[in-house]
Amino acid sequence: MIKIAIVEDNPQDADRLRNYAERALESFGETGEITLFTNAVSFLEGYRGCYDVVFMDIELPDLNGMDTAKRLRAVDKDVVLIFVTNMAQFALGGYAVDAMDFMVKPVSYDNLAVKMSRALNKLSAQKEEKIIIQGKTGATVLSVSKIKYVEVMNHKVIFYTTDGKVSSSGSLSKFEEKLPKRKFSRCNNCYLVNLDYVTGVDDFTAYIGKESLPISRSRKKPFLKDIADYLGGG
Repeated sequence: MIKIAIVEDNPQDADRLRNYAERALESFGETGEITLFTNAVSFLEGYRGCYDVVFMDIELPDLNGMDTAKRLRAVDKDVVLIFVTNMAQFALGGYAVDAMDFMVKPVSYDNLAVKMSRALNKLSAQKEEKIIIQGKTGATVLSVSKIKYVEVMNHKVIFYTTDGKVSSSGSLSKFEEKLPKRKFSRCNNCYLVNLDYVTGVDDFTAYIGKESLPISRSRKKPFLKDIADYLGGG
């Protein structure tokens, strides 16, 4: 099921987008769940990365679509974002928030169907497991494939990703249970490593690109076995 959010303050435009989206999904053989929001505040409030596609009007009251998109990207870097606007030049800054595309009002069905097709292709390519990290400033949605390794330090759990660092409270064991066991392995009690990013092992050191992590004596044999099993070496 494809989950879609439509953030649009004009009721007629919102209904048109919903009807066209439902029609497009049906034509592609997909089922969908569409939620309408009349303003950015209600959309962002309690956001938990539950949508696959977001159609967002740029000219929203209180908080405009571009600023809303910046806040959205702070917690969800993967949702497919499509701007809707009265004037194309308003959407030119969409690259800064990684918008997939934009549509000019009045939106036609054919145009939306093309955008929906592109969105479904993108979703298919990036479909993967995600994990929600609760931090001091709210929740962050991380794609598992972007996590390079996880460190526990001073009662904080730090996720090192391809996009930067994200911190949370809790234990490393708690997050270890949520991550794919075949893909993640501990090199010691403080580090949980995504084996996709291991570029080498030298004695008691694991290399994650240019970074080096210590391997404990007790974990060396099982860590090397996990790497061999993951790479298909048995």
